[in-house]
Amino acid sequence: MYKLTQFKDAVAFNDKVHSLLMEDEAANNLPLGLLNTMKTSDKYKDPLLLLVEEESGLAVGSFIMTPPHYLVSTLKVEKDEIKEIVLLLKVFFDDFHLTIPGFVAEKETALQLTRAWSHVTGAGSRIRMNQRVYQLNKVNDVPVSEGKMVPVYSGQESLLANWISEFVADTEVVSMSGDEALNRAKDMIDNEAYVFFWEVDGQPVSMARGARRTDNGITVNFVYTPKEYRKKGYATSVVAELSRFLLKDHAFCSLYTDLDNPTSNKIYMEIGYRPVCDSMMISIV
Repeated sequence: MYKLTQFKDAVAFNDKVHSLLMEDEAANNLPLGLLNTMKTSDKYKDPLLLLVEEESGLAVGSFIMTPPHYLVSTLKVEKDEIKEIVLLLKVFFDDFHLTIPGFVAEKETALQLTRAWSHVTGAGSRIRMNQRVYQLNKVNDVPVSEGKMVPVYSGQESLLANWISEFVADTEVVSMSGDEALNRAKDMIDNEAYVFFWEVDGQPVSMARGARRTDNGITVNFVYTPKEYRKKGYATSVVAELSRFLLKDHAFCSLYTDLDNPTSNKIYMEIGYRPVCDSMMISIV
């Protein structure tokens, strides 16, 4: 038998799930990184934090949702026990009149959650993205293109906002307005330490960002190159240099990729990233 408990305090919730998530730190970089952000800022408004426990009080899973994004799900239970947890989840969501836009989880967990949810609710589903989580401990000696990595600075908000909008349109489930992208760009420049462009002759041609710290690692994301600058090695260059820079202060870097994009997966593996696990984003429709 399992029980599902909601937490309002991210620190108290983290105390309960931290050791469970740290069993696979790189694989769980998303929930760990989200919780670290919640503990130190109010970036996420009204996050949903749900703890899954055995009757003994042993934590065996967590659900984290930062609306309107998907339910980030971590479970360490047998496959045939996921149905029981989904029944608890349905009761909770019904009681609070909430909806689940979709699941993000390790591949098999995501599939089992979706099947059980569809069974008890009759809802349909659609695979939004096949993903792979990678970990890097040392950057390989890869060729670097012309140009250099430079921090994004004040005055480049409009360019950064345009690239954020294009990146989100390519990769994210939730759309972003122009004003939201501009606010996001300003926040990155003002409050984040690891947002970089790759520049050639003073012209930004690619970007990458380090974010979502865990105890020992940090995630590389927002890797984006506009179409007119692609196939020139700029993404490889900025990711390699950023990863090398981040490893000065972190034991490893992690990142998510779209498995249906063989080019990016090839680039990351050439840099030195190694697969940790497969993940899925599945929409509930």
